[in-house]
Amino acid sequence: MIRIINTFKSRIFLNIAFVISLASIFFTASITYKHIVELNKSTDLVMKSYEVKLNIENLMSELKDAETGFRGYLLYKDKAFLNPFNNSRENVDKAFIRIKRLTKENKTQQKNLRELYRLIAIRYSYFDEYREIKSDYKYQKYFIANSKKAMDNVRKKTDEMSKLEDYLLEKREKSFKDTSFYTPFYALLIIIITLFLIVVAYIRINKDLISLRSSNDRLMVINESQKLAEIIGKFGSWEVNLERNSYQFSDNLYRLLGYEPQEFEPTLEEYLKTIHPDDLDFVKTKSANILELKELPGYTYRIIKKDGEIRFFHATGILIQNNFGENILVGTTQDVTDHQIYTEKIKKNNEELIEYNKRLKIYDESSKQAEILGNYGSWILNFETLEFIYSDNKFRLLGCEPQSFNPSIENLLEFVHPDDKHIIVNGNQSIIDKGELPTINYRIIRKDGELRNFRTTAKIYTDSLGTKNMIGTTQDITEEILKTNDLKYKNLELERSNKELIEFNYAASHDLQEPLRKIQTFISRINDNEIENLSEKGKEYMDRIVNAASRMRILIDDLLQYSRTNKSDALFETINLNETLSNVTQDLSETILENETTIHLPKLPTIKGIPFQIQQLFINLISNSIKYRKPEVNPIISIAYEKVKAKTENIADDSNSLYHKFKVNDNGIGFEPEHAEKIFLLFNRLHGKTDYPGTGVGLAICKKIISNHNGYIQAIGKPNEGATIIIYIPVDL
Repeated sequence: MIRIINTFKSRIFLNIAFVISLASIFFTASITYKHIVELNKSTDLVMKSYEVKLNIENLMSELKDAETGFRGYLLYKDKAFLNPFNNSRENVDKAFIRIKRLTKENKTQQKNLRELYRLIAIRYSYFDEYREIKSDYKYQKYFIANSKKAMDNVRKKTDEMSKLEDYLLEKREKSFKDTSFYTPFYALLIIIITLFLIVVAYIRINKDLISLRSSNDRLMVINESQKLAEIIGKFGSWEVNLERNSYQFSDNLYRLLGYEPQEFEPTLEEYLKTIHPDDLDFVKTKSANILELKELPGYTYRIIKKDGEIRFFHATGILIQNNFGENILVGTTQDVTDHQIYTEKIKKNNEELIEYNKRLKIYDESSKQAEILGNYGSWILNFETLEFIYSDNKFRLLGCEPQSFNPSIENLLEFVHPDDKHIIVNGNQSIIDKGELPTINYRIIRKDGELRNFRTTAKIYTDSLGTKNMIGTTQDITEEILKTNDLKYKNLELERSNKELIEFNYAASHDLQEPLRKIQTFISRINDNEIENLSEKGKEYMDRIVNAASRMRILIDDLLQYSRTNKSDALFETINLNETLSNVTQDLSETILENETTIHLPKLPTIKGIPFQIQQLFINLISNSIKYRKPEVNPIISIAYEKVKAKTENIADDSNSLYHKFKVNDNGIGFEPEHAEKIFLLFNRLHGKTDYPGTGVGLAICKKIISNHNGYIQAIGKPNEGATIIIYIPVDL
């Protein structure tokens, strides 16, 4: 009875214990579930911190790549170095968006992120500013100093954000560890309670379950890390079961092909559809001997993405066996388009460099030949080392073999004429003190003793590395000096001859006046007293003598006038042309009235000139217009004025210089256009002496006067329609 009672009590106790155990299991399970939830949250927070740190590092890496590429561009002026810089902005923006999403609940990090974005924008503004402004040496210093400061600010801000994440990570990892500690504790408690209720077999199963759960957790972390690594590294992974002919593609491999993850069935046929048709046979050949080689050797091929873009892929793999003895090909495929393009550019640049070197050699040889033909030599001075480099022909000019001595100021002075050594010494000192060398002329004594004249000129330039140099040329100007001296002597002789000719012309013209006056006096007496005693033939001869004597006087007067225009010592004065034209019309009043001439005069300016020559100019022009009038038509002469720029007119001056432009137009007989230049020649006449009187000197005098004023004169005419004389006189004389 007692046993039954004990058994009953025991059963009750067991039932109670079972119920209590179940309650404890449910209670412990709920607490364990809560801890698992907390563990998952801790895991997510830890992973989020790691991801934030990773994206910050990626952002910083992109900035460093951009800076490295831009510095490469500064050094080598090769736009290929700008590829990382051009791509970095998009990658930086992507990393920024990811960080912003990951830290959206962290106000401090959001504030840091906004400040970081501002600092990055400043950093890129220096890049853009440098690309828009042509750089020089001073600006590169400015750019480097400010860009370094901006980069330091970015680095400081990213360090601050990383330290904050480190602090959060430390707290989250501590929370993760605490949660991880209590979760197994409660799980163990469940196991202990369950041990009292479940057979020993369940103990083993429970232990395996715990182990499997831990492995799955680690596997999940590894799997997520693998996915993240594939995205960052732009590669995808795949597996091929050669026994079952089954395929597995990672999500990122689909993305590299332009598809959504698992968008199409992972089969060989579907994958081959993405390969470029020209590379299809190549890929099949590479994949043919996998079982024999136990691996898939790395190779590069092209694919066509879903949107039609062509990309370069590099695939490699290795053959393994699973626990069931099946052959599994495990491999990775990476998008190497950027690397391929960069490699192609490097190859092209190398080819261009080889071609450039060839051209450089040709140019070098051409330069050497040019120096020989031009009788000059070149040299370079490095300001950092103060060392000279002489070209071969520089040595030849000194009568030496190329590169036969060390190029230096001291060695050069050994060839310089003793009286000219100070010129070289002063020039060298000017280079050292001022960084410049004015053009210098000096004499040298060649190695063979011959005396030669040299001229040296130079200028500063800075190479791509910032090294300051001076490049110069030295020319043998001995022949030039000899020719110049000879020309000076001939010019002096010519000036002396011209002066003597002018003096002779003036004296001859002046001395001819006296006998001509006597001839005209005797002709006048004959006409007054003896004309009736002459025969008709004699009277005709007498008329011819009178006309010839009259033309002779006009010719002598014109020659005297032309001689006066040759005087170069005349002074330029301020001339009021309104007064000048008034004097001209008074001097020609008899001729104007006799021919019933109408003259239209505008308001004229005040100019600089030689007064008597300007007056003679308008006298000749107006007289010419009256002389060559149409029969039975009263002359009409119009004078127009305007101020013009040289480059807008048809004259031999294309500058912006200002000129006074005068147009003297008449309604006379005009002339053929082909005679527009001839009419200004001395003694040139377009008509017979009997048709129109004159000597052909008037317009020649006009041209000489305009030449004395550094101006231009033109003539435009049409037969029976009149003529126009255009005059240009510089405003600034």
